[in-house]
Amino acid sequence: MPPVSVMIKPASSACNLACRYCFYHSLAEKRESGCRGVMKTELFSEIMKKAFSFADGEAVTLSFQGGEPLLAGKEFFIKAFAEIEKLNVKKSPVYIGVQTNGTLIDDEWCNIFASYGVLVGLSLDGDACADALRTYPDGKESFSEALRGYEKLKRRGADINVLVVVTKQVAENIERIYDFFKEKGVKYLQYIPCLRPFDGEDYGLCLDGEEYGEFLIKAFNLYAKDYFGGRYVSVRIFDNFVSLAHGRRAEQCGMNGHCTHQYVIESDGEVYPCDFYCADEYSLGNIKANDFSEIEKKNTAVEFIKESLVKDEKCRRCNLYALCAGGCKRERLSFDLCVAYKKFLPYAVPILRRMY
Repeated sequence: MPPVSVMIKPASSACNLACRYCFYHSLAEKRESGCRGVMKTELFSEIMKKAFSFADGEAVTLSFQGGEPLLAGKEFFIKAFAEIEKLNVKKSPVYIGVQTNGTLIDDEWCNIFASYGVLVGLSLDGDACADALRTYPDGKESFSEALRGYEKLKRRGADINVLVVVTKQVAENIERIYDFFKEKGVKYLQYIPCLRPFDGEDYGLCLDGEEYGEFLIKAFNLYAKDYFGGRYVSVRIFDNFVSLAHGRRAEQCGMNGHCTHQYVIESDGEVYPCDFYCADEYSLGNIKANDFSEIEKKNTAVEFIKESLVKDEKCRRCNLYALCAGGCKRERLSFDLCVAYKKFLPYAVPILRRMY
């Protein structure tokens, strides 16, 4: 069997913050059943039994996201990690990640993550000015507490990947923001473009194709300068473009030009094909009633993959197609990715091919 990738929403869309660009909150609000509460440990055990059975000894990648997944509580995670160890009878390689806003991190959380080798994804858009959209519901800033959480994780020696949502403000100030992260000792960065809601106002936060292309060039110059200067900082999108420039596949979802089988499982067991598509019309059923082999064969799952393979003929004729393959379909719905890549790739490819 192929490796299995499962994303768990242990606290559904519940969050202690009210970030202005949060796509999952807006998605959940439009579902017939919005926030579904905290996942039961018994349901988590059932998910893992089915995941390990489906993997049949191959790798299982497990990520906990939200909302804010830490709202599920320490007891949930301690029991969940113990269940993973107990149920992995075929000794599948297991990779565990948790994506958090960092505000709830204390020494006990750090010890829990360290004990189980968890990769911690920390959502932080930069310094206090850049992070201003990430507030509590009453408007209070969250930056100082998120940064305190980062510092605790760093002192504990945790593996930390900082996730940055690229808004217009971030794009315009990426040099300052990148320097801030370097000063804080961040070694792994992930840039995610702020996406326009399927239906709704983006309040001037999202980039268009031209702006995103300009951002990629500015951010790539910083990455390349440190790479060749022996001060390498991993930036996921550029690491993947290095792979593509050398004829290898990208590991990041969407960068090979098509969707893959992902299983996003809400706290009540409902399954969806992608974090960006956790809407009623994309439901693949409930894990309590189906196993993964049944879910991947469902018509909704098959059509979701097939839709991503449909490309405009101009893409297939483009000399950049081997490198971008059309890109992520959700990003294509938000802005003209073709414009962005036609601006960025001709500039970057000669440099990418000098990297390994």
